[in-house]
Amino acid sequence: MLGLGGVAGPELALGGVAGPELALGGVAGPELAERGGIGRGPAGVAALVVAGVTLASVVVAGCSGFAMPPKKKPHPTFASNPAAVRVADAPALLVQCAIRTAGLRPGGQSWLNGLNVHIDSTNAIDFQNWFRTHDAPGPYSQTFVIDGHRTHYLAFGARWIRKGDVWVPTHTARSSPQAQRTSLYAWSLWAAAQDRLPEPVCGSEVTARGLQAQVYGPASNPW
Repeated sequence: MLGLGGVAGPELALGGVAGPELALGGVAGPELAERGGIGRGPAGVAALVVAGVTLASVVVAGCSGFAMPPKKKPHPTFASNPAAVRVADAPALLVQCAIRTAGLRPGGQSWLNGLNVHIDSTNAIDFQNWFRTHDAPGPYSQTFVIDGHRTHYLAFGARWIRKGDVWVPTHTARSSPQAQRTSLYAWSLWAAAQDRLPEPVCGSEVTARGLQAQVYGPASNPW
């Protein structure tokens, strides 16, 4: 399971490029060798949890979009398995964090009310499709402010170098494990495994439990 029973994976090395390493249930398993390594449907999520896969690094083969679910309805599919619910829910929570902390502006989206993310059965797929185009570090046309650096990259916990008027992470290649460890995708897995929100993305002013209630409304809360 993902961090159930109080089993926490290794902490993030916040000072460097070594990003979140997730010991899911403490059982060493295969690394995800390409995007889409985690199945989107309930069977894929359940398989990940049961197998106890260790994500020691996030390595990208260049195909578009991680196969990472937000849940398809606003109530938990795995009510008896909080870890599986957290895997499905974390992306939306981290997007809400990035809106607040980094100035992410997703534009007119069915799942966005002003600057507030609200996921329900009518817009979950829309969110899924959007997340698949923003789950890698970038670059994107919009600029963000992360760690005081104006950048085109959604990279959290990265080291930065100046490039003209903006900043870029020291690792930017889509095939770079160091780059992918700073992505919203990797941090969402970290959050699910650690049962808490990552400070590099969310800061310290919001809790996972409180943000879950805001994003998904009244439902069983796995955090």
